[in-house]
Amino acid sequence: MASPDTDSKPALRRVLRASLPDALSQLAQSIEIRQVLHDWLSHRAERVISAFSAIPGEPQLLPLLSELKDRRWVLPRIEGDSLHFHFVDHTQTELETGPFGITEPSAIAPLCPTDGVQIFLCPGLGFTPCGKRLGRGKGFYDRSLAQSDSESIRVGVCFREQVHPHLLVDPHDMPMHFLATPDGVKECR
Repeated sequence: MASPDTDSKPALRRVLRASLPDALSQLAQSIEIRQVLHDWLSHRAERVISAFSAIPGEPQLLPLLSELKDRRWVLPRIEGDSLHFHFVDHTQTELETGPFGITEPSAIAPLCPTDGVQIFLCPGLGFTPCGKRLGRGKGFYDRSLAQSDSESIRVGVCFREQVHPHLLVDPHDMPMHFLATPDGVKECR
């Protein structure tokens, strides 16, 4: 990975996209990540969890909704420059295609205030073991996480290839508390 001091974020994002695993590996790692998260979440007291609908290059988490029915699941919906979190049930029947081709809750799904989410499962292009996260560049997650409850837990969810020793991030980029990969959920240090 090139030095963060010499690379711009757009160039870094291109490098990170190019280093993603192939589709078959993404599918296999998604299954492993879901099992790791299932086991980890099963031992946690938090009940309101935000997942995400995967786009290419992100782990697929939606089967967790039907596997952990004792949790209250929310998914983000893009509205303008913001993410709004809406409750969804395990059947996922209230989902539709949003502005960037991302599956999201319909506007009539019950709203969950951002500070009501206890655990955020967050996608990203890259993460560091100490919790730095580089997103896709629109800042949706960073703005939402900045409004979350101070006790909420942020979990970066990624493929093995998305963990890097160094990333170029800005002060407003919200750090993760944990990283979830096929190898487990590890606290960021």
